[in-house]
Amino acid sequence: MPERSPRTTHRAYPLRGRLRCGICRRKMQGNYNNGQPYYRCRYTAEYAKSAALEHPLTVYVRQKAILPALDTWLARVFAPGHLGRTIRAMCESRQRQPAAAPALEAARRTIADTNRRIDRYRAALDAGADPAVVAGWITAAQNEQTAARQQLAAASDAQRDILTEEQIHHMIKTLGDMADRLQAADPEGKAPLYADFGLELEYHADQRVVTVRSQPADMCVIACPRGDLNPHAR
Repeated sequence: MPERSPRTTHRAYPLRGRLRCGICRRKMQGNYNNGQPYYRCRYTAEYAKSAALEHPLTVYVRQKAILPALDTWLARVFAPGHLGRTIRAMCESRQRQPAAAPALEAARRTIADTNRRIDRYRAALDAGADPAVVAGWITAAQNEQTAARQQLAAASDAQRDILTEEQIHHMIKTLGDMADRLQAADPEGKAPLYADFGLELEYHADQRVVTVRSQPADMCVIACPRGDLNPHAR
């Protein structure tokens, strides 16, 4: 199922375009429910079945369940008092060659899976399935494969580009006041700050866990703060 373009809206969704569903990896869409902002992933039963995914029809997570913990984590790891520890952790993560292995493996699995699905869809077409429906399935699988190939290339580049501690120190210092600005910013003002941190988030509904990837200032640093989200924000 292809990703939808974000809708034009005046509501504040600071994680727009940055939060993905941990099941299908599509970007979650902003949605107001009972006066509060949520992010949701809607997946038709027909497509979930064709893609062999155990995906609920709709996955919801409340924005309020993510932002406070996210901002607190950013404030802690980029605070001046923790700067040395953060730098060392970044250097160690960059020096360990397997650091990008999960992203590489996930991209390879997606490519292999989409190849198998495309073969099945073409077989279904040969067996007399509706050409228009099958064409949509194939296009969606090809889009997923293109995204996975881009992710594979990016992860491969990340393994090759090792920054020195001095370079990392300089880059983090340029972001030194951003954590404080996050604490003071209203939701409308958080989006550009999250962009500067290069945040990419993934919501795993079965565990109520959000994993976060931060790539500030052309750095590739992976961190996964884990915690139990609001049990009602599903």
